[in-house]
Amino acid sequence: MNPIQNYLVENFIFLIIVFSTYFVVSVKSSVDRDIKEGMAINMTLLLIISINAFYRDYLNSRGISSGAWVLASFFFYSLRPLPMAAMIRMVDKKKAVNYIPAWINALVYLACFSGVLEENLGIGQDLVDFFIQYTYMITEWAYWIIFLFVLNMKLYKESNKNPLGAFCFISVLMTANILDSAGIRPGILVKTYAISFLLYYLMIHVYISQQVNREKDIKLREQRLSMMLSQIQPHFLYNTLNTITALCRTDPKLAEETTVKFSKYLRENMYGVDSREVHPFSQELDHIKIYLDIEKLRFGSRLNIVYDIQSTDFDVPVLTLQPIVENAVKHGICKRLEGGTVEIKSQKIGRDHLITITDDGEGFDPERVHLDGKKHIGIANAYERLKNTAKAQMDIESMPGFGTKVKILIPGEREKIQRLEGDRREIHSIGR
Repeated sequence: MNPIQNYLVENFIFLIIVFSTYFVVSVKSSVDRDIKEGMAINMTLLLIISINAFYRDYLNSRGISSGAWVLASFFFYSLRPLPMAAMIRMVDKKKAVNYIPAWINALVYLACFSGVLEENLGIGQDLVDFFIQYTYMITEWAYWIIFLFVLNMKLYKESNKNPLGAFCFISVLMTANILDSAGIRPGILVKTYAISFLLYYLMIHVYISQQVNREKDIKLREQRLSMMLSQIQPHFLYNTLNTITALCRTDPKLAEETTVKFSKYLRENMYGVDSREVHPFSQELDHIKIYLDIEKLRFGSRLNIVYDIQSTDFDVPVLTLQPIVENAVKHGICKRLEGGTVEIKSQKIGRDHLITITDDGEGFDPERVHLDGKKHIGIANAYERLKNTAKAQMDIESMPGFGTKVKILIPGEREKIQRLEGDRREIHSIGR
């Protein structure tokens, strides 16, 4: 085999790691661009060191000591400590003084290979050979001291993290350094650096992904809070309290029952912002019934309610149906002097469950609803959570003067959904 083939065979795994890293950092992710560029630079540096070392060994095996050998040797010794400097930079990015040992190391080898030490300073060949053989090792271990000091200051004292993982990582890297420097396994240090850089990037990627997921959770909680606030509209609070006040004079018993129902309604809305994702449809239906009972007290015969519940053996995302029913009452029935009827129907179609919420109220033009300048927070949140949590489909049919029909199809998946309810963890399935 020719020299290039030899290099490819001997360094196959190393090359796979390097080019895999190039691919990984090129993929769109949440990792900062500076970290990606740093990884690409570090891997390129390791690739140059590896190729240069192979070329120098090739020249040595052929007994070639020309200018090419001198140049290759200079780069071999000068570049050796740089991966360690790059590793320190990953932990401590701000200090440029960390590169001083690398510059001194390069200057020593430049003086050695250019003959400055012998000709101008009168240093003997034995001392020059000592510098050539050991200067890069001294520089590497100086970097080790700096690295351990920085690691101690940055990780242990500031963050109090478990040192076991870092200890294992440092032990492997130190062992590779000793094996390479002693000539027991030449080239193993560069390969170990490559694996270390790749693992570091993957750890950063996982950490940032976790941060992004936490931010999504926070956003979801904010969305739930917004949803809860959209459920408890101020006018509904005022009107309900006024109704209870009036009932206290005319029908104290009914006022007491309404107060209990209203308290339960508010409590269910508050629970809607906790960690639960779904609950049984029957529980959601109970919450809707409380809301409609309170509205029935206000509107009397103007509001008629029809329930056609044929199926309840499924789960729905918490507080997603109530805003749809509220829209039917507030924007459909209440806009007509004669009132109207709200019908809530559930049925099982094969494995799927279909929920239909119909009103014969004012209706609207679906194509112009986005042009009214209003924020439809309740419906938007309900649709988003139905789609993301239950993979449900929601269709809205409406015509001005003829009312509105909302159809929600919840697929009967076998996928399990975990929800935390109080101190007890339960497993529920949508559409068993």
